[in-house]
Amino acid sequence: MADPTLFAAPETAAHGSAAGGTLEITLALLLVVGLIAFLAWGARRMRRFGGGGQERIQVLSDRVIGPKERCVLVRVGDTDILVGVAGGSVNTLHVFPMGANTEAPPLPPSSGPKLPDFKSLLMRSLGK
Repeated sequence: MADPTLFAAPETAAHGSAAGGTLEITLALLLVVGLIAFLAWGARRMRRFGGGGQERIQVLSDRVIGPKERCVLVRVGDTDILVGVAGGSVNTLHVFPMGANTEAPPLPPSSGPKLPDFKSLLMRSLGK
């Protein structure tokens, strides 16, 4: 006859409390989520800066206008083209002549009321 303890389930040894196991799982999940966020950030950076300056089509600048709309300044060869990108469509807004300066001019100084700086506000609140 076979020994009855031979087929019995082995006793589980307690390797730590339930709080320790929960902490390990939480840290592992945070590590995985952080890794996914880092990879997404890296992919976005590589998309923006990838390719170098040897390509025929270069994105010079883009500006978000609405939730799904943006303007993109693209250089194709020697020509700069301003395109509007919306949900499912791309439209040419303006074609700059070859050699045109597409750099934005500096903004004029604000003519509105001048707000006090932090130092003067702090000194006034301290009574000095």
